[in-house]
Parts: sequence; structure tokens; C-alpha cells
Amino acid sequence: MSQTSVDALIVPATPSPRVRAVFASMVAGMLRRKFHAVRLAQGSRAVLSAVDGGKRPAIVVMNHAAWWDPILAIVLWKIFFPSRPPYGPIDRAELRRFAIFRKVGLFGVDPDNPATLEAMRTYLVRVAEDVPRLSLVVTPQGKFTDARDMVTPRPGAAAMAAALRVDRAVAVAVEYGFWVDQKPEIFVRAIPIAADEGSTVSWQRRLTEAMRTNQAELASLVRARDAAAFEPLAPRFAPKGSGTNPIYDLWLRVTGRGAAELGDARRNRGVHDDRR
Repeated sequence: MSQTSVDALIVPATPSPRVRAVFASMVAGMLRRKFHAVRLAQGSRAVLSAVDGGKRPAIVVMNHAAWWDPILAIVLWKIFFPSRPPYGPIDRAELRRFAIFRKVGLFGVDPDNPATLEAMRTYLVRVAEDVPRLSLVVTPQGKFTDARDMVTPRPGAAAMAAALRVDRAVAVAVEYGFWVDQKPEIFVRAIPIAADEGSTVSWQRRLTEAMRTNQAELASLVRARDAAAFEPLAPRFAPKGSGTNPIYDLWLRVTGRGAAELGDARRNRGVHDDRR
């Protein structure tokens, strides 16, 4: 595809390491304030940390459950694979509203234009010539979808993985929900995807299987409400406080459910119950 055609379809990223660092710090603070905790499923830390290795591009595919997804993505990048400059597509209309995202590494696309796929492939291959260890972070569902619905990724992510010949690939499942605190929590699970040099069809099959399996496993962990199945994403994202909300404590006593249920609530928060 010609450069003129690409320019007509893609709003390019204009990354600034300084802006990206400030933005990452700012949004990490947002997560800390708005959520009770960010929990990472056991075993996921090693998977995400491994993305920081390799010599060719990497791809991280996430389900698209909420507005917070790109915020969480930049925090994951900062913690686990900061040596790989992050890039990702966003609706070009939204990018016009939030132009600072271009400085972070987002580029604008028209998801409803069939020519966008080839333009995005051409654009990213050219970017990778100058940034060979870029990390492409993408939500291939292309729209907000309930976290418990079966994942059906569009073929764009698979096409990019094949074109970029990525040497690291990871599926990240995300849920946003409430356990026992007044604030919501974020639950994250990551699994590796075999990064061989397959075709778009092969990548589509592997991405789909990995995302569906991972999402189902995370849903099972969240439903079980077992804090031991998770660890804090980082110390600053650990559950806040030393016990359940005092109003909730009072409610348990008034309704006669007492110490046993209160102990369960504390354990779900990952808090030691001193009353036992």
C-alpha cells in the first residue's frame, strides 16, 4: 500500500518517552484511587515479565470490557515490559478528542473501513523498522463486550502478529467487579501464546483459543472469591484497609450472620482475621 493511502487511513502515533512516563504515572494513580485493588492471578507475573525479552515485536491481546482497558494496559506495560515501546490502535474519532494518546503510542484507525487492515499492517511494519522491539497492545474484539461473553476477536490482531513476526505473544483477560468493598476491583490473568511464524489464519486460531480459555479461567477464579488465587499487581495496588467496611461489619451483626461470614469477607480481601 502506498504511503499516501496509509496517510489517508491512519493517524500516526507521535510517541514521546517523557510524556509516556508521566502519563503512566498519572494513570497508575487513577487506578489506585478508583479501585479497591488490582489483583493478578497467580502465575501471570512470570508470563507478563517474559514479554520484556526478545528481539522482534511483541503482541499483547486483551478482552475489551470497559473504558479502563487502555489505562490498565499502560500500567501493565510500565510494570512488566517497559523496554518495549507500546503501540496500539484506537478509533480515530476518539484520538481526535484525546490527542495526548498519540504521545503515548496510540494511532488512529477507522474500524469500519475494510481498507484499514492493510493500512495498519503497512504502517506497523514501517514503524517496526525503526522500533524493532515495539509492543503492540490491542483489544481485538473491537468494541466493548461483557467479560463473561465468549471472545470473538476480529482478524486484525492475527494479521499484525503474522506481519510483524512477533517473538512474544500473550493473552490478558480482565474483569471489573465487586467483592466486599464499596469500590470495585480489577482482576487480571495472563497466559502465553506460542509465537511461531504462522499465517494470519494460524494466528487467528491461536489467539481465539487463548483468549477464550483465559477468560473462562479468570471468570472461574473471580466467582470463587478466593483471594489466595491472586496477588496484588504491585504493592500500591494491594487491597486497602485492615478490615471490611464498618457499615458492612454492622450489617452482618444486625442480620445475625456474625463472625463466620465476617471472617470470609476479610479473607476475600486478603486480610488476616485476628478474631479467630
